[in-house]
Amino acid sequence: MNTIQKIQIVTQVIGAVGLLLTLSLYYLQLRTMGKQLEEMRHGTNAQQILSLLSFIESDEVRAAWTVVYTTLHRKHFSKWTESELQAATRMCASFATVGAIVRSGLVPIEPLLQGWEPSLRRSYQILEPFLQEMRKPENGGPQYWIEFDWLHSQLDRPGRKSQNSRRDSRGSDTQARSKHRMAEANNVG
Repeated sequence: MNTIQKIQIVTQVIGAVGLLLTLSLYYLQLRTMGKQLEEMRHGTNAQQILSLLSFIESDEVRAAWTVVYTTLHRKHFSKWTESELQAATRMCASFATVGAIVRSGLVPIEPLLQGWEPSLRRSYQILEPFLQEMRKPENGGPQYWIEFDWLHSQLDRPGRKSQNSRRDSRGSDTQARSKHRMAEANNVG
């Protein structure tokens, strides 16, 4: 082997090592970019959840919740006043909107269900007669506010841990604490 051949081999080895180093750097950059994308997704999800919470906790919806929780649960549906029917409409429409957004996949469902489970269950229980009335053919039809039904059904979907089955570190029942807080809120207002 002459000197030129040795120089060519050394040059090829150096080129191969350089290529491997370049590929290694590209791989590390791709991994870093993947992590950044995942963090951006988490940030976007958080932003979307906050926007949805802002919508559902607006003053108008809050006022409707107050009417539903303090008044409507005590009255038969047929005796609701016009303003009470408007509050019920606002609640149903709000939960139907949330259901549609969540069902589209824009916002992850689990964080919302974790925070809203007691309110969603209670609201649905109180508003169910109104929903049934609005779904009669002469009113809105069977698809009226169907996303509210879907959102409520997600509370009991297979594989989901309900708040009813969770316990905190002291062993107290989460649902009992939620009912207690709701009762306190009703007594304050």
